[in-house]
Amino acid sequence: MAPSFDNPNGRPQREILVPTPTVPRRDSHRSPRRDAIPAQPSLKQHTIRLLVATAIGIALMLGLLMLAVQYLNRDWARKQRLAAAGPAKSKPVAPAEKKSAVDTPVPGWTHVWSPQATERQLRRMAADRRVPNWWAVLARSLAEKPNPDLLVSALFMAMASHGETAGIKNDLGAVYLQQGRLPEAVDQFRAADQIQPGFAPARFNHALYALASRNPGRAVQYLGQYLGQRPADGAALRLQANLLAQSGQARLGLDMLETFLADQPREQPLFLEAAVLAARVGNTGSALRYLETALNGNSIQTVVRTYQSPVFRSIRLSGAGDALAARMAEKARAAFGAPLPATEVQPLRATVPDAKVR
Repeated sequence: MAPSFDNPNGRPQREILVPTPTVPRRDSHRSPRRDAIPAQPSLKQHTIRLLVATAIGIALMLGLLMLAVQYLNRDWARKQRLAAAGPAKSKPVAPAEKKSAVDTPVPGWTHVWSPQATERQLRRMAADRRVPNWWAVLARSLAEKPNPDLLVSALFMAMASHGETAGIKNDLGAVYLQQGRLPEAVDQFRAADQIQPGFAPARFNHALYALASRNPGRAVQYLGQYLGQRPADGAALRLQANLLAQSGQARLGLDMLETFLADQPREQPLFLEAAVLAARVGNTGSALRYLETALNGNSIQTVVRTYQSPVFRSIRLSGAGDALAARMAEKARAAFGAPLPATEVQPLRATVPDAKVR
């Protein structure tokens, strides 16, 4: 290499040589392929495979549908043949086959009460300090049961253990009256009246016995005596008013109800009975006033049915009750158009048992 004297110091400068590249440059690089990883399909191949799988699934579903249709047709034809042939006659069963395991008696034991059980129970009932007469309590609890003989036996045991009282005699007569044994019932009521003169329940039951004997006049007398002791009994007042109206004494019954209703609230149901009696005697103003008051203590259906009865026919034809009829119709529409109260809608349970509830 020749020296160069271009340096301003006068020293020769050595020339630097750049080596030329000896490895040629590659245009593209491709990684080596591995045999364990298969080649990815193209979009065309993937679409073809998807179409083939769909066609196979549709063909399989159509085949299952045809099998189900054939099964249903064959089952329906079999049922039609059985229905046309009528009920199948059962084959006679041999005597040896009739006896099954269900009919075979299961070995067990029978409980036998000891002879002292009854006496022990009677002593326990008699020695109770809190309940003086257990038999009377038992009879009261059996009043709604369908077996009246057990109730009569309990009442007789109550009288045997604690003697005859007006209450037990009256209860025994009430049982006889419900059974239709009128002579025995009236004997018990008279005995109760002898033990305790003027016993109020016996007076009321005497009135019921008189009605059963078709003697309404005597029933009115007994009900009057009963109402003298218990003037606020609504059932007795209603019965007395109806008896007086049937016997042609509607004015007397109306006076009795008006005396009772003078200091009663507007929710008293007997205002409806007073309206009927006022309409019977021809007192239109009182009848309409009592009927309007009865809307507070009776259902709208009962009041409307009473207004449409033959007793109020003359009032309806006269037009005096048109305003009240319009108010009742408006109240009926409001009552029947209102939704159900929340107390009548039961909550829905989400838990459903797996077993069948019988």
